[in-house]
Amino acid sequence: MRASKTVVKKLWDFLTREDVYWRLFSLVLAIILWLLAVGGGSLGQMERTLDIDVEVRNLPGDLVLVEYPEEITVRVRGLSPILNRGESSISAFIDLTGAQEGTETYNVEVTSPLGIEVLDVTPGWVSVYTEGLEEAVFPVTLALLGVDRAQLAAGLRPEPPIVTVRAARSALEQVDHVVAYVNIGASIESGSAFPVRALDAQGRGVAVLDIEPAEIAVEVDQEEPEEIGEE
Repeated sequence: MRASKTVVKKLWDFLTREDVYWRLFSLVLAIILWLLAVGGGSLGQMERTLDIDVEVRNLPGDLVLVEYPEEITVRVRGLSPILNRGESSISAFIDLTGAQEGTETYNVEVTSPLGIEVLDVTPGWVSVYTEGLEEAVFPVTLALLGVDRAQLAAGLRPEPPIVTVRAARSALEQVDHVVAYVNIGASIESGSAFPVRALDAQGRGVAVLDIEPAEIAVEVDQEEPEEIGEE
């Protein structure tokens, strides 16, 4: 007990030394002025309502998110300067660990920086729809742009000739063919790379998760390069 009193007395004697006292006073004053500056002249508690997106975490690898969670509204409280600097760090998420295919409802978890209190989350639960991840192999069709004669296509071939498309079941069922748009222009070099796209039967793009490879090379037969440059 006596030792504790001795420590407290030494600490008090140190803090009340004139040089230490004024340094601490200056530091506290500087902090107050800074808080007033970033808080728009106010240090009082205030509330704000924010609309934020919900992040999806731990989605199982064999599932694809088809319907994303709706935006939520969060009501928070804190000192004005802390809210001004920290509201962008407030985040919301749902944990899909162990999720099953179909529609499921999850509790929304909100995290906020120290000094910001979360008062209300609306809605507190959100639903998402997932489907199984599937894949299929498709041949690559070359769609030639910038050429007048279809016979020029005879000298071009995609490499690799097939790609693997991965998507949610409903999206994969829409894929009719995979196309690489090749802009020939005046000439093309063997090995030039072009991105591939998944299309439906009407030629509209289908949103898929992945195409492997995402680009294909266009190989040119030896006898063709001079023909491609002809008018």
